[in-house]
Amino acid sequence: MTNLIAYDYVRLVLEEEFLSAYLRFINHGILHYELTNIQEICAPLLTGLDEDDRFLRYEVIGTIANYLQEE
Repeated sequence: MTNLIAYDYVRLVLEEEFLSAYLRFINHGILHYELTNIQEICAPLLTGLDEDDRFLRYEVIGTIANYLQEE
């Protein structure tokens, strides 16, 4: 998965599964910063995997949930 596709994929999952955090990041002007951090954490998951893989989505959701708890 290219970096741009990975970034968009992480943004989509964040928006769909964690809307309040997504909107908070937009309102504070830090969406790009937070998405970049999340993408870096998810990088091992996103390498070479299919974006239609539901198990990938579950892993990304779990990773984002952990990231948001540490916030």
